Amino acid sequence: MFKKKKQFLFQTIILLVGVSIIGANAFLMSPILSNIAQSLNTDVTKIALSISAYGGAMALGGLFLTGLPQRIGSKSTLLLTGTILSIGILITGLATNWIMLVVAQIITGLSAGVLLPTLYSMTAIIAPKGKESATLGKVISGWSLAMVAGVPLSAFISELLSWRYSYFFVFILSFLSTLGYSLLPSKESSSNVTSLKSAFQVPMAKPIFMITFLYMVSFYGIYTFLGSYIQQKLLYSVVYAGMVVLSYGFGFGFAGIFLGKLIDKRDSWEVISPSLLLICGIYLLLLLLSNHYWSLLIGCAFWGLINQIALNCLVSILSKLDYRQRVRLIGIYSAVSYGGTMVAALSYGVLYLYGGFHYILITSALLCMFAFLIVYRLKRHNRITL
Repeated sequence: MFKKKKQFLFQTIILLVGVSIIGANAFLMSPILSNIAQSLNTDVTKIALSISAYGGAMALGGLFLTGLPQRIGSKSTLLLTGTILSIGILITGLATNWIMLVVAQIITGLSAGVLLPTLYSMTAIIAPKGKESATLGKVISGWSLAMVAGVPLSAFISELLSWRYSYFFVFILSFLSTLGYSLLPSKESSSNVTSLKSAFQVPMAKPIFMITFLYMVSFYGIYTFLGSYIQQKLLYSVVYAGMVVLSYGFGFGFAGIFLGKLIDKRDSWEVISPSLLLICGIYLLLLLLSNHYWSLLIGCAFWGLINQIALNCLVSILSKLDYRQRVRLIGIYSAVSYGGTMVAALSYGVLYLYGGFHYILITSALLCMFAFLIVYRLKRHNRITL
């Protein structure tokens, strides 16, 4: 019994580290953008294209390549995509011009688009019965680990040595993580390979994708401009802006480690409704808290905590809609999430420029309320049982 628990803990850590590496690559470039541009003798806007390339490629991978686990199995998919991800990160660190950087991030994004949903779905394979959501919550906390530990450590390496060594560091972690995937249980591929069209036709899938889109646009819209607001309006340095991100990350990680059991004891559909309402309330509360730095710092910790619960619920719901199409459904979820990121960056930029940060908070609160109303409508029409 003890041996099984030890094995389960070890396998959970492997999945968590895998997610944190994807997160580290997603978050790492922004704080060292200027360093990279200076090193490659180009401007920041061209280097920023690689961030968009990573997000876009990840969305495409999530949409069109997640049939791979059904063909070769989850474990083989993790080993293959983990290897390609590692190569993409290494090429990023070796890039001699911005075009090579963009190509490297496209390779990395395509592999991450398949790797991430496969990591999520693997939690259902390794988790003891009745502990699926708690396990998923811990694995999702890899994003928090990337935010709280990975990115600051990589940024420190960049400052001390070079931005290239930051990517070499992430490459080593990615390589070791890929070796770790070989210790995960094998899962036979399904004889019925599903299609993208059939995944969209799964009952309840489309409303969940719509909820995910609204939720992600509302989150990324605020997160993208939070640092700028702290520096430009509250007149605090980039270090203080980073502390707010850390506060959010600690809240997010705390919920993943300690509150996942809440979703296992209750149905995910039951928890998602109050979670969306609470996030809506937090955004409205931030209208007051954001006027002072230290109150904003505390508010962001609670924001991270509730966001983790909502994210866990969405992924849990999708994983249970259709076992055969679990990886493909979560792949579409990833694509919708990154689509929300791009929409948020474009639309909220105009809002921030002409209306300010408070307009962003109000807009995000409305989007979360719309997401809640979709759940309420489904309940009202007896499409789900709460």
